[in-house]
Amino acid sequence: MSSAAWSRICRDFNKATVEQWGARAGAVLTGIVTVVLTAWLYLFVALLVNQGRVAGFLELSALERERLLLEWQSWADQERAERGRQFGVQEEASRAVVEKGMEAELPLEQWEGIWRTIVYEALRRQVGEAAAETYRESLAGNRTGPSGPLGVLPVVVQERGRWTGRFVGRWALWNEWMWQPGSGGNPNPTYLTGLFVIAFALIVVRSLASNTATYLASAVMLDVLTRLRRAIYLHTYRLGSLAIRTGGTEEVEQLFTRQAETVGVAVHACVTLPWRAVPQLAGLLVVILLVHFWLAVSFVVMAVLVWLIGGQVAAYYRREARQGSRQLHHALALLLESLRLVRLMKCYQLERFNQNRVERQLAECGRAIWRKLRGDALAGPLLQTAGLLGGVGLLYVGGWSVLAGESAVAGLAVLTVALVGLTAAVTDLLHYRARWRRALEAADAILEYLERKGEAAEAVDAEYLPPLRQRIEWRNVSVYEPGTNRHLLENLNFAVPAGAKVAFVGPDRRALRSLAYLLARFFDPTQGEIRIDDKNIRWVTHESLRLQVALVLQDEWIFTDTVANNIGCGDPQYRLPQIIEAAKLAHAHQFIERLPYGYETVIGEHGIRLTPGQAFRIALARALVRDPSILVIEEPSQPVDEDTLVLLDDTLARVAPGRTILVLTQRLTTLRWVDRVFLIINGKVADTGTHRELWQRNEQYRRLQVLAEAQAAETVPAGQE
Repeated sequence: MSSAAWSRICRDFNKATVEQWGARAGAVLTGIVTVVLTAWLYLFVALLVNQGRVAGFLELSALERERLLLEWQSWADQERAERGRQFGVQEEASRAVVEKGMEAELPLEQWEGIWRTIVYEALRRQVGEAAAETYRESLAGNRTGPSGPLGVLPVVVQERGRWTGRFVGRWALWNEWMWQPGSGGNPNPTYLTGLFVIAFALIVVRSLASNTATYLASAVMLDVLTRLRRAIYLHTYRLGSLAIRTGGTEEVEQLFTRQAETVGVAVHACVTLPWRAVPQLAGLLVVILLVHFWLAVSFVVMAVLVWLIGGQVAAYYRREARQGSRQLHHALALLLESLRLVRLMKCYQLERFNQNRVERQLAECGRAIWRKLRGDALAGPLLQTAGLLGGVGLLYVGGWSVLAGESAVAGLAVLTVALVGLTAAVTDLLHYRARWRRALEAADAILEYLERKGEAAEAVDAEYLPPLRQRIEWRNVSVYEPGTNRHLLENLNFAVPAGAKVAFVGPDRRALRSLAYLLARFFDPTQGEIRIDDKNIRWVTHESLRLQVALVLQDEWIFTDTVANNIGCGDPQYRLPQIIEAAKLAHAHQFIERLPYGYETVIGEHGIRLTPGQAFRIALARALVRDPSILVIEEPSQPVDEDTLVLLDDTLARVAPGRTILVLTQRLTTLRWVDRVFLIINGKVADTGTHRELWQRNEQYRRLQVLAEAQAAETVPAGQE
């Protein structure tokens, strides 16, 4: 399993370039807005905690006081004197702080003045003179203690000296409503309202970006799915060996549905999940590192431990659930087998033996169910418990950090939310990787199928085939069954004259069907050739060949559509009168007229269900409306009513003149009617002749007829239709 197949799928089938880049842009914007909302939370919580007030000196933590001292000592003497004078700081007090630091014995008013000087200068540098003066005015009549409400300005003060403080200060300079007192003198209500307007706008932008990314990614997925399924369908149409490959249709159905869907889901994930998760992951890591470096490291380490320990335990129980599911499937299969053995057990009086087997199987089934349920029940809760324990531990560490003054409550809230966002981003990346890995296998299977060579390509210089006039010849024809390499047909040599009625009989229905598939050139012989009027059918056009060869095969009697479309296949050259005439010839017109909408009634698996006899007559009408010169009919192997068989005999008698009819059958009435019977055993013509001749001289032929008569005894009663 490699990524080469996946790269080819993306290159050859992903053509919605505009939608793809639009989805990526929407996903990136979603991740960025998520980070911005996390930063917005810091401003909101900070406003609630400090109520928009700059703290007084007594409210400062030990770390803040040390920071204050370093800032004051970094100024020049003249600068300290000039700036401190406006807040009543005496020169003696200033010198004492420079010399003795926090050991200086100063009145509280002097310490408060030094702190207010630093706050004033920080606001003046980062926001402007107006903000600094607003701070001074909020202190009027207040010699010590916090300032009045100032909106965002306390955050600027708290983050001074860092680029975040400069960023918030510049934003405050451009948006004075964040700190400018209104008519009531309190900027906090305006600031809070503005924050929520911004939050609503961000949420709307995120919603639009997320919905746009999802919509465009779905369009990309739909485009890829449509192209893939079209390619699979067209290649299936081209492939010849698929018609007789064991399990071939099941393989294509899996590719067409489950595998293509897996690729589509992975494409959707590729254009959304990593493009949203990577910027969100990077942005949130930057946010938590800026809030508090060591606390952020503790958060990340704890998250890794939770993932490694809790994730591994959860993974173990998920594996247990998968193992239990497989064991349950096996146990249920054995129980179903025991149910099917009821008649055998009664015949040989083995009720006690089978009851003991069933009890053992029920016990095994119970253990498998318990293993599956235990895994499903414990995997998720264990991981959640580990996450909750880790979260409680981190909150404990964060609480100590806040109490020690190393971080703010707003920072702790942001760290908590950011960690949740990191978890979501990592989960997105894990989901993307899981879907991508599943898509690698699906892409390998699809490309292997699409690269499979067809065996019946039309020659460039193919010629037109006129209606049959002389004979059909099989010359040394051999066919190997793909996958098993066993002979379906081996060295067949015989001819069928034009206008003849022949039957092919044998125990292997796939071998008999391969005769029909070869004649319609759904595939070519492994060796040898088939000639119609001495023309090798490899060198005639498919269209002209299939105009002359009509097949009535029991697996392809009807499809979900109207009766008219089932007979005419939507071809405009077949008008309703012609369709009705063909239906009458096949003895289908009478029951069609009784359907709710006549020839416009939708029939098939997803329409009105027909009996096997009715469906067979519809298929026969489909072949007759084309007036082919060669008609290949596979008589129903499943039980049908006697009326249908009588009507079939009448139809064959009426359409036989002027046509060559090949019948795959074991029905006695048909075998007596045909001119010649070919007995196919082990892929070879074991015998040939009339029914009477084969019955008299060939024991294998007689045995097949006995089996056919036994099956005919199970036919539904006449008139059941």
